[in-house]
Amino acid sequence: MTKDETIHVRVNSMVKDSAEATLSTLGISVSEAINIFLCQVDLVGGLPFEVKLPAPRRVIVKNEDELIAKLDESREDIEKGRTSPADEVYSRMDAKYAL
Repeated sequence: MTKDETIHVRVNSMVKDSAEATLSTLGISVSEAINIFLCQVDLVGGLPFEVKLPAPRRVIVKNEDELIAKLDESREDIEKGRTSPADEVYSRMDAKYAL
């Protein structure tokens, strides 16, 4: 299939640089990734992934120090009795995140 169309897209430079670095480790260019994306849109009849809000910031851990801080908070919650039964937690997570 010949490539005879050009798409111009404005994106945030930080997002572009990060994506280029990630795609580079996969051995593909941004152009190839966009072509793959468009082929998948055509194949599945829509976006080839689920579109939903990301996990809340309080759930995302970016580095080891953040992880240790969150684990310390969790330990403190347990020690102070701030806990919930597992079935209740699973039920709330299912309702909120459709797990």
